[in-house]
Amino acid sequence: MTPSLFDTIAGPLPEVVKAGKRPYLVVGDIEVTANKAVTIGPGVVFLFKNFTGMHVSGKLTVEGTRESPVIFTSENDRSVNHATALYPNPYDWNGIYIHADAIGSSMAFCKVMYSVYGIISETKFIKLDPVILMLNGKSNLVIEGKEQPVTDKPYRYVLSTKDVVAEGVPVKILTDPLAKRRAALRYSGIVVGMAASVAAVYYGLQWNKDQANLSSMSTNDPLALRSYNESDWFSVRSRRNNDIYYTAIGGVLGLIGYVGFGWSFTF
Repeated sequence: MTPSLFDTIAGPLPEVVKAGKRPYLVVGDIEVTANKAVTIGPGVVFLFKNFTGMHVSGKLTVEGTRESPVIFTSENDRSVNHATALYPNPYDWNGIYIHADAIGSSMAFCKVMYSVYGIISETKFIKLDPVILMLNGKSNLVIEGKEQPVTDKPYRYVLSTKDVVAEGVPVKILTDPLAKRRAALRYSGIVVGMAASVAAVYYGLQWNKDQANLSSMSTNDPLALRSYNESDWFSVRSRRNNDIYYTAIGGVLGLIGYVGFGWSFTF
């Protein structure tokens, strides 16, 4: 296997893991540490080496899509690693272990294949909607010590809010810890972007108008100059320069606002 074909990864995951041009080669256990939230975006592929796996002690959110699922598989899985000369087998890697404190973790449109245990969760307060668990060696899915009846078809496990409340678990623990930060950035970004854009358009129109007036005043025609004096010319030029300044400021603030709005969708 050629390391340059992959991005190697090990240890604690960042808050957001995005799909890159190359799969991630897991060379040591990866983890979602306690009191941390990690979001894995569509299309991410993790290729696990032997004796490696994933541990979740914080909150994991896997956001695969039907078109771009998130894949957890063996480094020898030829369907996603065309460089390997070997064949994948069950027991190739350890699997995903969700610890008891990882309440509220969710996995959508992802595949877990060729591991020892598939997914083992010490808490039943998780959401799998849907996942494909197949070709794992010892088990596909175990929740609180009970093996679940999983087939090769998409599998769903969803615990309702009613179930959570009945167990005495605070519902707020299931909420996204980054939701408030994301919402604040999203709404402030769109408000700043729109307001600044309106300001940029207004001052841009004023700039065009004052530039036209300044051009008409910048003439050597004695008849045209009778209606203006030197102070009038400087006054119009000052307004024109201010229009340029405020148009530029509005454009920059608008760009910042829209960038912030767009960035809110990345974490």
